Amino acid sequence: LLSLSACGAKVALTPTPSPSTEVTHYTVPKSCELQGVNSAFAKIIPPSKYIPTKWQPAAGTDLYSVINSGGIACTYGDQEAEVGGTVMWAQNANGLWDSRVEQWKKDGMIPVDIPGINESAAYKLPDGATAADGLPAWKVNLLIGDIWIQLGAGFIQSWNEATPIIQAAIDAAK
Repeated sequence: LLSLSACGAKVALTPTPSPSTEVTHYTVPKSCELQGVNSAFAKIIPPSKYIPTKWQPAAGTDLYSVINSGGIACTYGDQEAEVGGTVMWAQNANGLWDSRVEQWKKDGMIPVDIPGINESAAYKLPDGATAADGLPAWKVNLLIGDIWIQLGAGFIQSWNEATPIIQAAIDAAK
């Protein structure tokens, strides 16, 4: 409480409350049947659809970490044309994100700021990266709120293609 005096009168000023910051809590989607995510893929790969996959992740991989932490991995695309991408979601509990960062750096991923997304951290394979089979590889991991999201897809060439899918993945976690 601050008391000021003007023309002999004492005026009590009360502090103005700061505006409350609305915190968005994110949760892992319950299934892969996510119309918004599939629609974002379909803008690049028509006719995209969810492709059910029986995951058998190898220990030490991102997929293993996601699945074993109660997360979910979903593939979308055109199965007949063998083109698509995978989105993974996992709660960032028990230091999950931090446990993966060193491996991402060893894999050549670099810190990035995703255009139009308000993530707290993100790592991406550098442009021109290739997968073990020599095909193009495009992958980004982002931490937003209390959730880790990964998008991996060889067909992506730019943020313009990736950002709508990333935004749809974030929206699916709200």
